[in-house]
Amino acid sequence: MSIIQLLVRIGAMLAGAALLACFLLSASRAALVNRHRGDWIAHGVGRLVCSAVSRLAASRAQYAAVQDALAWILPLYILSLIVTWFLLVQTGFSLILWSSHIEPSFLKAFLASGSALSTLGFLTPDGAAGQGLAILEGAMGLGVVVFFFTFIPGYQSAIQARELRIAWLYARSGVTPRSFVFVEWLQHSGNIDANEVWERWEDWFRLLAETVAIAPVLAIVPTLHRRQSWLSASAVVLDAASFCLATMEGRGMAAASICRTTGIEALNLIVSKLRSHKAFGEPAPAFRSTRAEFDACCARTAILGAPIKADLNAAWQRYLELRKEFDRPLSDLAVKLLIASDIGVPQPVVSAA
Repeated sequence: MSIIQLLVRIGAMLAGAALLACFLLSASRAALVNRHRGDWIAHGVGRLVCSAVSRLAASRAQYAAVQDALAWILPLYILSLIVTWFLLVQTGFSLILWSSHIEPSFLKAFLASGSALSTLGFLTPDGAAGQGLAILEGAMGLGVVVFFFTFIPGYQSAIQARELRIAWLYARSGVTPRSFVFVEWLQHSGNIDANEVWERWEDWFRLLAETVAIAPVLAIVPTLHRRQSWLSASAVVLDAASFCLATMEGRGMAAASICRTTGIEALNLIVSKLRSHKAFGEPAPAFRSTRAEFDACCARTAILGAPIKADLNAAWQRYLELRKEFDRPLSDLAVKLLIASDIGVPQPVVSAA
């Protein structure tokens, strides 16, 4: 064997080991390691899948049809990630089998690697070294299968937990959700200054941020019910909290403030995670209510017994200041998620003194 052939074999051995290391790190980060940065291989696969499906969804005329197309993102993402992992392992072991002369050709090594990885065993290499590698590769293949059947329910559970709160909000703020309708319901039900309501939504925002940080693709997965959106629900809750903080005083306002801060942090985190995802929607205007709607809500909640502040002009200015803190992430996410303006995000801005 010439020196060049030896160097090629050594390089193939190192490349195979590197591919196996990439697989182990990727699988561990995606399934086990609890860190916001997630895994770059999983994120890359997610970006490719989201780009392809979003391009198709953007061509749909009706928002219900857009959601139907986006619903394929999660299954395609999981299948694509598993295929990517299988290719990493199979190619890595193929290079090791070929470079160590266990198999005479790369094609034979690739077939033997596939035999072990799929646990079919139709082409097990001869010799103790080859059989030992086959056992190790078969264990990795079983690990990927176990991931498929155990980690998918985790994704589904996270989505279902998100959907429960969304359905709860839509039932109280209308088919086309509006924050002022939600505020009036809170006052009418006696929950506007209750810590429990705001704390539950604070927990919801934290769960949303954690799941999207690990798997950004989950942010683009649509809701189970047509014409509903987690982004619209976020906008309604944040706007309602801003309205209460600007116009009212009470024991529940501290909880509303924390809920609002947590929600804004969650939206900014999701925007950062989806920054590399190509947008196919049109630029979105800010989501904001008019002064007339603001005054009308103040009047109705005051009739219901809410402690509305006397200076509505100052309250309106404060409300606008609070809204500016999350107008931008809402608009950015509306474009990324192909959200239709007629379901609550975004709404046209109408200025009023």
